[in-house]
Amino acid sequence: MAKVKVNGAPAGPTAKAVSYAQIDKQGRIPYGKTAEVKVPKAVVDYSGAMTMRRGVARGMGAAKRGGGYSEC
Repeated sequence: MAKVKVNGAPAGPTAKAVSYAQIDKQGRIPYGKTAEVKVPKAVVDYSGAMTMRRGVARGMGAAKRGGGYSEC
């Protein structure tokens, strides 16, 4: 088998995971926490079926999609 020659030193250690975003010259912003989302009863009935209705699309996307879409 052939060997691949690479110029330079081997790569250093990888970056550690942090719980914040560091913004240059502005400080740190902590990442948000996940939370459960409450879905209104009007959107989903408990039999598992979604309530669907026909929406009207406007603009150039309407020509591509045929003028409408299903929304829930």
